[in-house]
Amino acid sequence: MGVPFIDPRQSIVAAIEARLSEVRGRARPRAPTSAPSGPVTEAGASAVNMAQRIAAIDRADPDRRRKVVRVVLEAELARAFGAALLNDPGWPAMLDAVQAGMQADAQAAHAVAVLGEWLLARPA
Repeated sequence: MGVPFIDPRQSIVAAIEARLSEVRGRARPRAPTSAPSGPVTEAGASAVNMAQRIAAIDRADPDRRRKVVRVVLEAELARAFGAALLNDPGWPAMLDAVQAGMQADAQAAHAVAVLGEWLLARPA
């Protein structure tokens, strides 16, 4: 028997799914309290922002799946490489290039399509 092939993209999708589940859990409305439960972390604020941006995408938008994936991709790249990237004038072009590269590879494009459907199927 040969060694099974492990597709590294599956781990990327799994990591994004795990992160989004965490994000959605934090973004759920909670009853107001008289005192904050703790300091707001940068990661927590980013997660809430990502969930809000996903929820704001028009359900009737035919390009919604791509936009949802882009929000997650943007958040994960900014988290990995620093939020200062968000202010870089080349940031949108880099995101376009990353998304185009993902779409150019059949396996990655399939993973992105599955991720987009999964993100849209999750309750807000």
